[in-house]
Amino acid sequence: MAELLPVELRMAGRRAVVIGGGSAAASAVDRLLSSGADVLVVAPDVCDRIAALAARRLISVRPRGYVAADLDGAWLMLACGPAGVNARAAADAHGRRIWAVTSAAEPGSAALLAEPSEPAGPVPGGRRVLVLGGARSGKSATAEAMLAGAAVVDYIATGLPAGTGDAEWDERVREHQARRPAGWRTLETSAVSDVLDRLDPAVPVLVDCFATWLAQAMDDSGMWSDAGDADARLAERTDRLVASWQQTSRRVIAVSNEVGCGVVPATTSGRRFRDELGWLNSRIAAASEAVWLCTAGIGQRLR
Repeated sequence: MAELLPVELRMAGRRAVVIGGGSAAASAVDRLLSSGADVLVVAPDVCDRIAALAARRLISVRPRGYVAADLDGAWLMLACGPAGVNARAAADAHGRRIWAVTSAAEPGSAALLAEPSEPAGPVPGGRRVLVLGGARSGKSATAEAMLAGAAVVDYIATGLPAGTGDAEWDERVREHQARRPAGWRTLETSAVSDVLDRLDPAVPVLVDCFATWLAQAMDDSGMWSDAGDADARLAERTDRLVASWQQTSRRVIAVSNEVGCGVVPATTSGRRFRDELGWLNSRIAAASEAVWLCTAGIGQRLR
């Protein structure tokens, strides 16, 4: 067995995810806090020490089993849980090029992988996540939390900008803007494919949302003015969007409305929009590595 290489990491302000809630995890958390790390613990149950730190809001705790999305925004992962969970977390960290330490490593040593801030190159296909939900379901906040550790994000706002004369819409826009970190770049555009096609794997993308994108695409295609080629123009735009989603080298998280579970719309246009969005969501989901559904502010991973 090759000798492990001891290293020292500067963790100040960087996200560290600790898998497990026992004494080994508590010891790791204490060391991380002393280094200034932003610590997240993921475990169904935690020891008194971790619970006390969480109560003082010195760390964050997700009281459930580990899922791959827990590594979103992480710079370092420490696996201090059951062997099977540790192996899965280590594999996920390897796939994302995140530094990783297993509980089997001796103090002061680590099984280290590649640093995420300097990726070796674009990952074929990227990592694509679709977050679905109804109105006020928490879907946007869930998607934003997945990128909470990213210093820079291209945030694509596909809806109308504020100041168009709709006070209620303006308030929604301001609410979303207020949640975004200062370093995130807001792009108010429906040209989602253009952004996804850029070769910039170091900067993730958040699209909010496909429902407003589709509304604009249907308008632009002449769907409501009975243009003879409206169906073909809309199909061309949606096909390009799906192709860009499939082929992007960037990490991308997209929000979309789940509109197929409510009352059937009373108008022909409403039913057409509902159907088109359902088809678009299905195509995007089929080309995604992870799909989430938000209900009453609770996000649940579907796959």
